[in-house]
Amino acid sequence: MSGDGGAQVPPISRMGAIVAVERVLARTPALAVLLPMIAAYDVGCLLSLDVVARNAAAPRGLALQLDAAFSGEESMSLHLVLRYPDGAEVASGDDRHCAPPCLSWFPGGVRGDAAYTLYQMPLWLSPLPPAADLQLTVEWPWAGIGPTAVTLDGAAIARAAARSERCWPS
Repeated sequence: MSGDGGAQVPPISRMGAIVAVERVLARTPALAVLLPMIAAYDVGCLLSLDVVARNAAAPRGLALQLDAAFSGEESMSLHLVLRYPDGAEVASGDDRHCAPPCLSWFPGGVRGDAAYTLYQMPLWLSPLPPAADLQLTVEWPWAGIGPTAVTLDGAAIARAAARSERCWPS
C-alpha cells in the first residue's frame, strides 16, 4: 500500500494536523507511557505513543516486550483499547483480524542516553474516529501497569483532520 489514500497507513502525500494531547497515560517507578500528540489525516490518525524507561530501574527484557507488541504476542505486551461512544472497541494487536476500525502498531524508533531510553511506538487508527469523546485504556501487566483510562477529544481530532493538507494541489 502506498500510503496515498489507503487507510492501512498514514497517507504519504498529506501532512497530518497535530492535536496536542500531552498526557501521561501510566507510570511506574521504572516506566512512563506517554501520549504527547495525535497527527490527524482525512483517513485516520496516528497516535504518537512513547514509552520512557529509567535505564537503571527498567525491567530486564523491556525491549523484547516492546517488540512483542509488534509481533502480536499479546500475553506480555503493551495493550491499548479505544472505546467509541457507541460502545464499540478496537484494540492494538487485533489489526490482522479486524474489519475497520483498526488500531495498528506503526514503525517507531528508539533513542536514549545513559539514564533514559525513549521507545516511540505510534499507533495508526483507521478510519478517523467520530467527533465525540473516546476512551483510551492502556494496560501492561508484565510492566506492572493495570488498566488506566483517559478521555480523548474526538471533536479535536476531527477538526485537525479537516486541517490536514496535501503536499501538492490535486
